[in-house]
Amino acid sequence: MSLNLFEETTDGIQLPHPPISLRSLLVVESALCEAWRLMRDEPRGTFKLDEGDEDDITLELHERLYDEVFSKGLIPGFNTEVFASVGREPKIRNFNRTHPDKMPDLFIQFVDRPVGALYSQHGIFIECKPVDDDHAVGKHYCDKGIIRFIQGDYAWTMTSVLMIGYARSDYTILPKLPDTLALASRAKKIPTLDAPQPCQHSQAGPINEVVHISRHNRTFKYVENGKAAPPITLRHLWLKRD
Repeated sequence: MSLNLFEETTDGIQLPHPPISLRSLLVVESALCEAWRLMRDEPRGTFKLDEGDEDDITLELHERLYDEVFSKGLIPGFNTEVFASVGREPKIRNFNRTHPDKMPDLFIQFVDRPVGALYSQHGIFIECKPVDDDHAVGKHYCDKGIIRFIQGDYAWTMTSVLMIGYARSDYTILPKLPDTLALASRAKKIPTLDAPQPCQHSQAGPINEVVHISRHNRTFKYVENGKAAPPITLRHLWLKRD
């Protein structure tokens, strides 16, 4: 039975795009954890995870992910048979072209794309934010991270995305993230349908929390057909920084 979740425009574009498989999302999350392990256990040059700022850490995460984990096939399934590229801060337009140079932290594209997909807008969009005393969950992770998916800056064609937190000790998804999202002032900007809950297919490890999943309404309409964008699912991967 069709739920009419995907509507074809006059140009033959499907909005939203068909969903990314859970398997692909889990593979990418495992690859990110492996890159993070390399950063922690086998640091390169002068890089120090406990001292780097957001840009330094994301640069190192991208290079270890793409140049080592991907190129060497360290994680089964994270390879050239499935994935085409791992980009860092590519310029991608927002939903209505008013911002032509939006730059998600990481953008992972597939070798194969579904019929009707906009190639430039299909893949796994990833936004990364520090989570610590100087980077509050509300003002940084939510208001400078999550909101970009809600208002159509990033991943406006997609139905699932990934948020990464570079988390210091004592900062955990529960209770900090659901408590922050539940605040009345934030609920207006980031409408939450399902509060963060652990993914039953994910596991916590020595360097990461279990992935949590939340679902949110979006606040824009597709220019192509005038329809409201459907809710988006966020997968939250918090990596332990110390």
